[in-house]
Amino acid sequence: MKDYVEERVFKTAEELLNALAPWSSTIKMDDFIFRGHSDQDYLLLPTSIRKDSIESIWNYSRAYVEIVGSSNDNDFSLAFVEYQLIRDFYREADLRGLEVPTSERLRRRLHQKIDFQTMSGWVDGEKWLPNDMLDVAALAQHYGVHTRLLDWTYDPFVAAYFASKPTGRAPRDLCIWGLNAKTIGTLDSAIDDFPLRLVTPHYSGNPNLAAQSGLFTHWAHSVPSPKELSNRAMTALPPVDRTPLDALLREYLSTLSNDVPVGLFVKWILPANEVLKLARLLREFGYGPGKLFPGYEGVAMELKERIFFPRKRLDN
Repeated sequence: MKDYVEERVFKTAEELLNALAPWSSTIKMDDFIFRGHSDQDYLLLPTSIRKDSIESIWNYSRAYVEIVGSSNDNDFSLAFVEYQLIRDFYREADLRGLEVPTSERLRRRLHQKIDFQTMSGWVDGEKWLPNDMLDVAALAQHYGVHTRLLDWTYDPFVAAYFASKPTGRAPRDLCIWGLNAKTIGTLDSAIDDFPLRLVTPHYSGNPNLAAQSGLFTHWAHSVPSPKELSNRAMTALPPVDRTPLDALLREYLSTLSNDVPVGLFVKWILPANEVLKLARLLREFGYGPGKLFPGYEGVAMELKERIFFPRKRLDN
């Protein structure tokens, strides 16, 4: 019987690659988007809400202002810092003449180096991230800025590349997550204010994202306003919700019906002793840094990887 999350453990890299291939009959590949984790225990959590980001995200933003009495770990505090980071990325890119998506919210006070007014006027219960910032957030996320977006790809081999990419540490059991985007589209059409969005930014001007067939998911949730916060003790504010995407979606759908969709997620696991072989086979198949990072960066990455894939010695 199918489950909400269908888990399968593969014994070899070849078996996993066959399951990911277009001719696989395991799932209808065109219906799914994919994400690779180098450790199968990693959760489906965006970078900005991971526990190990609590301190670093404030440091990255230079912590423009600390909300007195706040642990920095509540919805508004985090949204405030995320806004500043995304705005900084937008402003710095724009100042350097780089193409940036349109966002009236971000551009309104771009003449100011720091913008406190936008978040100070936040309407209680408004959804974060706002729609007019999603394209900018997607671009920033792709280049390493912490946001609420989660990276996915249409290409399962790209997900396998990132899951198996050598780092120098001992490999762990990896996994490839698949999300049925067709079902998500059906739910989005049928349910008003469906909280999960698929964000598909323009590939033009972003060769890395195009090469990686990338897109993002965004789980929208309500954030309290500063006025509402001032009416409550900061110490009584609930912490940021760090529920992973699969659990969030299951919980949400269970409130609508007793039956949640089966096979909405797949999670395919490969043991650690097969990870390096998977990485090698992917490169032989053409899925290496040179393909996924077009240009000089990818070429240099190919050279630096040679230490992980030594050639066989030939006896004279």
